[in-house]
Amino acid sequence: MRMHPTLIRYWIRTPFLLPLAGLIAGIIMQANLQLNLTALGSILAGCVFCIFLFFSLPLRVRFRQSKLGYWIAFLLFWATGLLLTQLKDIRNQKNWLGNFINEESFQSLELVVVQDPVERTKTIRLFGKATSVKTKNKRIPVTGNVLIYVPKKDSCRFALPGDRLLIHKAPVLIELTGNPGEINWVRHYAQEDCTHRVFLKEGEYAFLKKEKYNYRLARFISQLRQYILRRLHETIPDKSAAGLAAALLIGYRQELDPVINQSYSNTGVVHIIAISGMHLALIGWLLQQIFSPFQKNRITQLLSQLLIIAIIWLFSLLAGATPSVLRAALSFSIATAGIFFERKPNSLNSLFAAGFFLLLLQPLWVWDLGFQLSFLAVLSILLFGKTLQQFSSDVPKWLNQPVQLMAVTTAAQVLTLPLTLYYFHQFPASFFLSNLIAIPLSTCILYVLIAILGFGFIPVMGLVLGQTATYLIQLMNQLIQWIEKLPGFIWTQLYWTVPETILLTFLLLAAGHWLINQSKTGFYYTTFLVCLLSSLQWYELQKRNKQSQLVIYNTTRITSFTWIRGKTAISFTTAKDEEDSIHLRYLTKPCEATFQVRQHQFNALAPIVALPDINLMIPDRSRVPPTSSAEPVHFLLVSKMAPFEGLGWLKARPVQLAVLDATLGTKTRNEWRRLLEKEKIPFYDIRVSGAFVHSLR
Repeated sequence: MRMHPTLIRYWIRTPFLLPLAGLIAGIIMQANLQLNLTALGSILAGCVFCIFLFFSLPLRVRFRQSKLGYWIAFLLFWATGLLLTQLKDIRNQKNWLGNFINEESFQSLELVVVQDPVERTKTIRLFGKATSVKTKNKRIPVTGNVLIYVPKKDSCRFALPGDRLLIHKAPVLIELTGNPGEINWVRHYAQEDCTHRVFLKEGEYAFLKKEKYNYRLARFISQLRQYILRRLHETIPDKSAAGLAAALLIGYRQELDPVINQSYSNTGVVHIIAISGMHLALIGWLLQQIFSPFQKNRITQLLSQLLIIAIIWLFSLLAGATPSVLRAALSFSIATAGIFFERKPNSLNSLFAAGFFLLLLQPLWVWDLGFQLSFLAVLSILLFGKTLQQFSSDVPKWLNQPVQLMAVTTAAQVLTLPLTLYYFHQFPASFFLSNLIAIPLSTCILYVLIAILGFGFIPVMGLVLGQTATYLIQLMNQLIQWIEKLPGFIWTQLYWTVPETILLTFLLLAAGHWLINQSKTGFYYTTFLVCLLSSLQWYELQKRNKQSQLVIYNTTRITSFTWIRGKTAISFTTAKDEEDSIHLRYLTKPCEATFQVRQHQFNALAPIVALPDINLMIPDRSRVPPTSSAEPVHFLLVSKMAPFEGLGWLKARPVQLAVLDATLGTKTRNEWRRLLEKEKIPFYDIRVSGAFVHSLR
């Protein structure tokens, strides 16, 4: 089957596509297979040998077998992805912190603060890089990062990168709880070489007065960020407006109103308050205009372009240097270099090159949601934006700019749609209207905020600019919240599985190829993928309609479990106050998405819970055990409410399986384990094995 001419043109003009695809394939495979270093070295050596054999063939043969050459090159980059994923994982290093943390011999751990403190509800979170651990015998150099939670106090609130910290409590490994649908925090923090966390009390830590580590750039960035925040608060007195201004300007989200944040998410404009390629493009355009007088001379042009690139990278560091920001900065740097060399780079190839080099730097960024959304949004604009703009070209001149903006916005939604459905389980149908309002307004606000940084120290200018920014932010917030309240514009409970998400992505690409390039092959692929996706969704629907599950959550805060039949769920919980209720929703919402629940009811926990499929008994030391009966108890749920001596509850009714939940104290847990073993009753310990997820079919 011959490739379509348009696809051939794309293939020729994007040489970084093959290396990027091979690298991603290798990263994903290694993350799932966890091959050892010997096997990876053998695979890479085999690929290099195949490359050598191929290039030893006569030129005529290589030309005829060019497809074979492409496949061998793909396998080479695939093997590179496998090896890099293994080497970049901090857990595979000999001096990894986890190899030397032993609670029996542990005495202290010395760390260096590497990020700004993050204030939480009751604690302050510090991000520390471990340098050495002291045991009973000696001090050992180690590597790895640790999440440190300390009580709120000024000495922690104003910590800077480079400050040294000594802790006297052993960090614990960050592990998955096993709760259905939970975020993979192990993989998330592994991107930053962080594998441990520790919760400290007064007296368990101290800041050292030793010489600071050489974190001059990080300290400068931190101090510059604090200066910008002070300047914004001085000129924008409204707290909510200042919080959004900080998020829009430098990606600082700690002071962002959560209600406003949710409104922006529900209307499809959350990218406005998350630093992205749009922000860098706006700042880059402004810098190009400022330095345009220096473009005539070759030397001044070079210096000005280098300065622009330096400012863009400084802004990227200021915004947190997230993978999505770094991707945009690298793409911008390539485009800016093209201006100096008077060569317009291929935007699509620049995107693939940026993705390739960033994944070489940190392979685990392939799992980062911001990186995925940023990459796919730009790819979607490059593939579909021009065509959509051409379709909307025959409009009156005064409508041209809004229609072009809507065309680009629509193009960006095409390939990000599958991820939106998979991660957020909703689709903001109002994104047309909300982006039409938010993008022009946020552009004006961004330039006003930049003006505040430049001229806000002048009293009159600072007052005028601050009031202007406040008015524009409040106007944008009001309009977004008004759009959010429009009926029928937020489609929720859209639950998609990983296979469905992948199929939808390929379906959109095939449909785009068919419609844009008038390709028959594209039509055939589109038809096939529609049929395949429809069949898969029908299968998922039938499976969910027949499901029956019991989920007992792994959490130390409350005792809670959910019974699921079909698409209906009932949760039983000990949640008492608002904080407990928030925590309960944090547990149950991912569970709803995993099992595609449509209706959910919440009840208080009782000593005996009888359900159509099962019954549960929950021992409570404030109550007497139930009267003896021959009726069996399917599950005995032992929680922190259970008495230390539980023989009376075990003798009341025959127990098929006991479940020890995570709220149970250590002494009571050990006593119950001993008792259950003595009575020969099988049990499941959530602290050891994770959340209890059991199919009742």
